[in-house]
Amino acid sequence: MNETTQEQREESLILKAMPFMIFLCFMQVFSDQMFGIVSPDIAKTFALTPAQVGWLTTIASLVFGVGGAIYSTLSDDVSPRKLFTFGTVMFGLGSLLMVALQFSFWLIIVARSIQVVGAAVIPGCFVVFVRKYLSADKQAKYLGFNTAMFQLSAALGAVFGGMISKYMSWQVTMIIPVLVLVALPALRKYLPDTAKADEGHTAQRINIPSVVVFSAAFALILLAINKNTLLWWGIAVLGVVVYVICSKLVSNPIIDIALFKVPKLVTGSLVGAIVYGTQSAFFFVFPFLMQANYDVSSATVGMMYLPANICAFLSGMSSGFITNKVGAKKGFQIGCTVILLSQLMFGFFMGGNIAFMWVALVLFGVGYTIIYPAYNSILPNALPNEVVGRGMAVNNLLKRLVLTAMIAASGVLISGSALGKRLVPTMGHTDQSFIYSNVCFIFAVVIVIGMVSYYFVFKNVKEDKQQA
Repeated sequence: MNETTQEQREESLILKAMPFMIFLCFMQVFSDQMFGIVSPDIAKTFALTPAQVGWLTTIASLVFGVGGAIYSTLSDDVSPRKLFTFGTVMFGLGSLLMVALQFSFWLIIVARSIQVVGAAVIPGCFVVFVRKYLSADKQAKYLGFNTAMFQLSAALGAVFGGMISKYMSWQVTMIIPVLVLVALPALRKYLPDTAKADEGHTAQRINIPSVVVFSAAFALILLAINKNTLLWWGIAVLGVVVYVICSKLVSNPIIDIALFKVPKLVTGSLVGAIVYGTQSAFFFVFPFLMQANYDVSSATVGMMYLPANICAFLSGMSSGFITNKVGAKKGFQIGCTVILLSQLMFGFFMGGNIAFMWVALVLFGVGYTIIYPAYNSILPNALPNEVVGRGMAVNNLLKRLVLTAMIAASGVLISGSALGKRLVPTMGHTDQSFIYSNVCFIFAVVIVIGMVSYYFVFKNVKEDKQQA
């Protein structure tokens, strides 16, 4: 009885911290969107090529991926208060350094990396935290709130970035993320100061050399995907082999190779990776799709995201209720069905009235908000309690690798002419419309593969259907 009362008291405090944790997620996506919008202005200020200014995104993505893995792994042993305190402080400190070092592009990259070291606490710990510290009836609810805030922050970040680019200086985007520091007192007050113990798990320190070797190997794989040459792939494979050897020689490496033997982890992660990889690949393709088929400006493309993100925000606020009501398995299939309909609409109506594209984009965003709580509530529940944090680290890494590969593959598909044929009846009449229609049909097939794979991977995993 006393134990139950203690758990309820702890959860009530955690629920007070949740709005501030979701605020961190909001600021992370908001700042990323702003930086993406003002990248051309940064390039102009420092006389950089698009490829050179792209290093700001590339290095941040690398730090984000490795940082998220470290946070997820640490979450099994380190208290949420310590992790989120460190992440929030680094997020704010990096933002202040970006303001102070704005006179040098390469120093901005250093400061941005520090900022991302802090921001990585959100993808690294949020899902694990919800899984470990919230009751089953609240997990989907707060995962839904998180994805809703993601959509809202993406919309507002694009709008604010555009306004700052047009009416102010791009340096303003660097000071806004300092606002994350206002969440620090609440996080330190309400988050638990001890890690939730799991039976059979002993806390250990992560081996630092393994982090260095892993970071290098991860960077080499990303470079190999982007360069796509035998030389780079050979170097990447060598990097992976070196890390595997390193993980065998040291105790408690950042990613233990033995984790890949945990049931459901790799297969479940790959299911999510191909579904979310489709999202990233489509968002990469979409601006080219609109410009090639409708000759619209980048500003118009940006405006198309606004209603899509707003609708996705509204659906995200109720996505936790949907998951609790019908269950994670049905919720995932419902979300994927909406995404499938959107890709079929893009494919069949490509080259037709632009209104079809607006509607399809809205459906695309709504579908992903529905699957977020459904996927992120069932995968952690399919893993043994003692490896949830480290397991989600593997999940995040596989997801990042697959989505990077899918973006690269999409670039190849839309750059070539192999798909410039009418394979099925569509509204378009040009080679460009055929290419983009066929790419959308390929995305639709990938989503179907994800739906079928999800069913077989998780069909024996128990789930709790609760009233939201």
